[in-house]
Amino acid sequence: MNRDDAIKKIKKCLALAASPNAHEASAAVRQAQKLMNEHGLNETDLSLSDVGEQKSAARHNVTVPWEVALSDLVALAFGCSRFCAKVPLLSRQLNCSSKLHYVFVGLGAAPELASYSYDVLARQCAKDRAAHIAKQPRACKPITKTARGDEFASGWVRGVQALVERFASSERNEALIEQYMAQKYPNMTTGKTKDRAKGRNVSHNDTMQGIQAGRNAKLDRGVGTGVQTQGLLT
Repeated sequence: MNRDDAIKKIKKCLALAASPNAHEASAAVRQAQKLMNEHGLNETDLSLSDVGEQKSAARHNVTVPWEVALSDLVALAFGCSRFCAKVPLLSRQLNCSSKLHYVFVGLGAAPELASYSYDVLARQCAKDRAAHIAKQPRACKPITKTARGDEFASGWVRGVQALVERFASSERNEALIEQYMAQKYPNMTTGKTKDRAKGRNVSHNDTMQGIQAGRNAKLDRGVGTGVQTQGLLT
C-alpha cells in the first residue's frame, strides 16, 4: 500500500469512527491510528491531501494583463491560489518547447472549477478581443491594434466579475493552501507581466467596450467539473 492509498483508507476509517456502533467506531479508530503509524502520517498530512491543483493553458506564451487579471479573478472566486508555470512540450519531431499555464491550487473540486471557468471565459474574451481588433481602422499599426485589443480585454475582465462571483460557491482555507504551496513549491518567485497597452494609442472607449462585452459573457457548469449542471448563468 502506497502513501496515497493509505491516506484514502485512513479517511474511510475516520468516517466509520462516527458510527453509532461503539464497537465498529472503536475498531475504525484503532485501524486509522495503526495505518498512520505505519506510514508516518499525521493530521496535517491528511488535511493537505484535500488540496489539489489544476492547470489551464494560457492564450499567450507571455503573461499579459488581461489573462493575469482573469486568472486572479477566477482563483479568488473559487478560493484558490494561482501561479504561472511553463510546462515542457515535446513535438513529434522531438523539438523541445514550453507553454505557459495558469495553475489553480485549492480544496476539493475548487481547482477544477476554477480551471474550467478560466478556460471558458478566456476563450470568449479572446474571441471578443479579436472582433474588437478587427473593427480598428486599417491605418492602425499592428502594435496599436494589439494594445487596443489588450485594453478592451482588460475591460472585459472587469465586466465579467459579477458573473464569476455568482457562479462560484467555494470556501477558502488560506492557511492550508499556503502550507501546501510552501511544501510543494518552496522556491516560488514573482514574475513580470507584459503590458502591451502601456504608452500606446489606446482610449477609455476600448475599456468601456470591453466591460460591456464582458457583461455579456456566459458560463455554465460543464460536464466533468464534478458538479451537476445548473443551467446557464447570465
